[in-house]
Amino acid sequence: MNQLFKLKNTFIEYLSPKRRRTVGPATSPATPTAQHSYVPTSEPKDKKAQAAINGQVNQKYLSPSDTRFAKGSRKRPREDDEYNDDESSEVSPDESISQISPAEKSSQGSVNSTAFEVDKQSDDDESIGDAEEVSAEEKVQEYLDRQAELALRKEAIKEVKAQGTWHSEEIFLFERLSMRSFEELLPATWQVDFPTLPEAVFTVAQEKAFINFNCGSSSRGVKALQSLLSLGGRVKDKVEAGRPCERLMAKEIENYIKWSEMDGGFSNLRFIPVLTVVAARQKEAISSISKSITDQMEFLAEKHRENLILDEPQTNELGEVEIYSRKPPLLYGIIVAQTMTIFVTLDSSNPEAKIRHLAHFDFKEKGVDVWNGLAVAIIVIVARNYLMSIKDELEVDDECTSDPDA
Repeated sequence: MNQLFKLKNTFIEYLSPKRRRTVGPATSPATPTAQHSYVPTSEPKDKKAQAAINGQVNQKYLSPSDTRFAKGSRKRPREDDEYNDDESSEVSPDESISQISPAEKSSQGSVNSTAFEVDKQSDDDESIGDAEEVSAEEKVQEYLDRQAELALRKEAIKEVKAQGTWHSEEIFLFERLSMRSFEELLPATWQVDFPTLPEAVFTVAQEKAFINFNCGSSSRGVKALQSLLSLGGRVKDKVEAGRPCERLMAKEIENYIKWSEMDGGFSNLRFIPVLTVVAARQKEAISSISKSITDQMEFLAEKHRENLILDEPQTNELGEVEIYSRKPPLLYGIIVAQTMTIFVTLDSSNPEAKIRHLAHFDFKEKGVDVWNGLAVAIIVIVARNYLMSIKDELEVDDECTSDPDA
């Protein structure tokens, strides 16, 4: 009986709570066929211990971005499915794809802003490309238009020469007027004073510059031409104000003629003019204007013939009879009517010659102020060059002063 009580006490002590806290079932050793046989023997099999080890490894070896990605991974590991079957499968807001954090929103906004800037830059590049393409097309079209205009002017010159009735000096003047925007006219030293003119009208060869300076200073020539080229703008101002333009235009042309006489070195010599200017009165009839220019030019033609006629006819080396010491010149006339300048010529060597209309230019027309001014300059220079060629035959005019500013 005593032995039974002793055996009972032994079992009770063995199964007591204190004993149960210290004694448990033994864990069977892992077999080669266990599920985690691929894990090294040094890696703990317990989940908490393994997580602690992984955290230390991540903190030590992984970058912050990698650690953040590992912590915030939205894919649950296999261990969660194996060991947390009894836990809820609800996904937290941090792991939900539909719940975007403020930082992610800011990141997305930055990406969208960058994309917008790239698109805007792309649009700007396309706009610049389109503008350059349009500019190139405009330049090509401008070149083609200019070549077409040049062909028309050359054809007009060819037709004039083919007629066979024009004076050689008339053809020369007509050609200079027609080609004034296609050939060299001004010395290159004047380019700084006329920056808006195309480079094609300037030449570095002084002898090729048709509108040039000779006896006078270069600055006087520049100033005279600048005033002439600005005439178109002043004429338009007069028109807008409802005032007549004839006196203004005639005075400006006369001023340029006066400069050409001083530049040619014959302003103090006696000479018969080869160029005359007639300004129409307000509301003057065309017939009256035509009569005025005809009378003046015929008068000058007669004076030239009288001045050059020989006392007796002479026979030259070719067997031709000559009645003049040299051939009387071609005369030039400028009619100023309203806003128009009309160029006419008369062959003074032929008493039966009629006035020929050569060209006309409207100073009211927009966009051609420079070319109209150059046209006037050309006809004045043609007249100046003729008088310079006979300057040695001219006598000094005692009534004239040699002071160019007088």
